Amino acid sequence: MEQRIWIVLLLLIQIVVHGQSPEMVFEPPSPDFISLSLQTHEGELRFGNQDEYFLKSDGTYFKLGDDGYFETDKRSSHNRASRHAFVELLKMRFKKEMFNAMDKTYFTERKQNMYEEEIKSHTAQQHTLTLANALCNKKQSIRLFCNPKEEDCTSAFPKDGYYNEPRNIKGWGGRGASEFQKLRAYTTFVEELFPSVEQWADTLYPDNTLEGYYVVKVQLEQYDFKAGGYWFHTHQFHNRGFLLSWYDLQPANSSERKLLHPNGSSLLLPMAPDKAEDFSEKHQQIFLVFKVSVSLNGLENYRADQLKTTFSLSSPVITIYGDDALTKKVAEMDIGSVEIKTR
Repeated sequence: MEQRIWIVLLLLIQIVVHGQSPEMVFEPPSPDFISLSLQTHEGELRFGNQDEYFLKSDGTYFKLGDDGYFETDKRSSHNRASRHAFVELLKMRFKKEMFNAMDKTYFTERKQNMYEEEIKSHTAQQHTLTLANALCNKKQSIRLFCNPKEEDCTSAFPKDGYYNEPRNIKGWGGRGASEFQKLRAYTTFVEELFPSVEQWADTLYPDNTLEGYYVVKVQLEQYDFKAGGYWFHTHQFHNRGFLLSWYDLQPANSSERKLLHPNGSSLLLPMAPDKAEDFSEKHQQIFLVFKVSVSLNGLENYRADQLKTTFSLSSPVITIYGDDALTKKVAEMDIGSVEIKTR
């Protein structure tokens, strides 16, 4: 049985190459849901800063009207929707108790005084709405979230090739839906589609461990003639990206602990002045890539709905690229030997 499960997993995950960057595609358990297309680096998932897609290989950006603009725009739309849906699926394994308490027949109304089971049911129903918006394809979305009596279902949803934006949460039954329409849409999803969503979630990294690369973007600051190189300040690492934040790092040695100094720290990329001048003309921002192992550690709490993650470094080598597609390698640093200063 276990062998059969892994065979199914291999069939549902594939690497697809789009232009410069291969992506890992997670096929849904049925055509009622969207596929999930996530960015990769060297065949493994890419966390943190993401490829924005619109930077061409020659350093210029796609503009409206350029050949390939709409294909790139659709790909970007799919990736944004995929990242959101992927995280929602990962969170489901930590919500089983809450979903078990969910009333699948009627809405649990929010009241001033509620029992714990009622709170769980109400919260689970809100999360179910988020899942349905994130995962359903256009046909199912129209079925669940459009009220033809009040709106044009064709224009109310993204054009073919585009996906629902994560922040756009439509209500059950659509605009102006009656209580009967809302309940009918909710129970339809719960009875017909929710079991497949639960099964899909259980197949994604069931050991709660993911391998991949964590990417941070930094601005190239002024050259330090005295030190003979460029300093990269860790305060620039703290912008949260896909799945991980720099604060999630679990240091394993003294060098890694320096990187998490509470006052911030800086890493030196040594470079001769003559090379640095040419380097600064070509690169205003660069991308640091860390090989990492990620652990999923539950939720902050079921009301906050924030996935807790930590990661450790799988290699001391930091690879540096000059483009967000990570195709133009410019340097490497070893955390064990690089100069690190703290403030």
